[in-house]
Amino acid sequence: MAERGVTVAGISTPAFQKALEHGQKDCINPNYALTELAQDFEHRMGLPRYVKPILIGYSSGATMAYSALAQAPAGVYRASVSLGFGPDIGGKKPWCPIPGVTVTRITKPESGWLFSAAPRLSAPWIVLQGLADQVVSPETTRAFTAHIPQAELIELPKVGHGFSVQANWMPQFTQAVDKLFAQPRQAALQGPAPSSALSATDDLPLTEVTDPHAPRSRTMAVLYSGDGGWAGLDRDLAARLAAHGVPVVGVDSLQYFWTARSPRGAAADAARIIASYSQKWNRPRVLLLGYSFGADNLPYIVGSLPAAQQRQLARVSMLGLSPTADFQFHLASWLDVGGDRSMPTVPQLSRLRGLPLQCIRGTDEHRSACLALPAGLADQVVMPGGHHFGGNADLLASAILKGLAT
Repeated sequence: MAERGVTVAGISTPAFQKALEHGQKDCINPNYALTELAQDFEHRMGLPRYVKPILIGYSSGATMAYSALAQAPAGVYRASVSLGFGPDIGGKKPWCPIPGVTVTRITKPESGWLFSAAPRLSAPWIVLQGLADQVVSPETTRAFTAHIPQAELIELPKVGHGFSVQANWMPQFTQAVDKLFAQPRQAALQGPAPSSALSATDDLPLTEVTDPHAPRSRTMAVLYSGDGGWAGLDRDLAARLAAHGVPVVGVDSLQYFWTARSPRGAAADAARIIASYSQKWNRPRVLLLGYSFGADNLPYIVGSLPAAQQRQLARVSMLGLSPTADFQFHLASWLDVGGDRSMPTVPQLSRLRGLPLQCIRGTDEHRSACLALPAGLADQVVMPGGHHFGGNADLLASAILKGLAT
């Protein structure tokens, strides 16, 4: 892979499983660690922008690559590739819920967990199966992948479970991976491709979310994602708002803040987005929204907005606000630790008194900056769950739109 110009981070699956088993979480979800690793690795390598990774695994690593993809929200991975896949993996700690997948405790061939086939995956999954494999039955893999629309099975006639003779499988492997890299940056399986942005904003990592069947309104939204990028809760919330007649311009915070920004520069970009899309969509009223990392930066962005765009703000909603803001992604962002150049959010929000501010936190968020805001500064909304609000995009959309004449 490295010889073909692909940057590779190698992970010992047994060591990774051990870390997950002994982690503080009550259940296993490998995606938090995998995405942290990918983002920190790419940052250290000096990549000019974040590239969504392809998961590749062999044997138990092949099972890990499948289960991680099945558990991940849309937009996290470009694809997954499994060599010598089997539907079971060792371990004692239970797995966190995987949508549509049954995870059953087993005792043979070892103590662990057996996964069912996912009804749908958020990205392509390529499986290379040796027909001479005596560890995993080719028939089992064939039947398993047949139930998954996004799965592609490549059968290898002269290959056993050890994949020992590279000439018998490497050409098929490299061809499959090359095909994945040749696909458009946003795979179709991750959802509809965004419409072409206006020329005034085509240098920004934006996604348009509209619903042609939604009622007409005078309001649009700009949503800054969390530091995981445009995925999961951000996508779901945007879809719910669009269904209510509020089209959304999504800003991928991971891509946008991959390199250092300034509050003034970010505000100028926000002004461009608002001016361009309010004209394009004929929506004079604007909801400016941010989740997690995106919420943290909103106080400084709003404070530096030109007066014309400030007057368009119908509401500024901050979801999962933390005490500090960072205008460049770094690993400390994931760990909820302020970086060297972090800036406090509460004092800056106090300078925005009079603007329609809203602070939304989960009942289990004990470090939320919403708790530190002066009385009367912002409308406070408390929702069930923690920092991810239980993934309840419907309830979030209702809270954001409550009391607004859209």
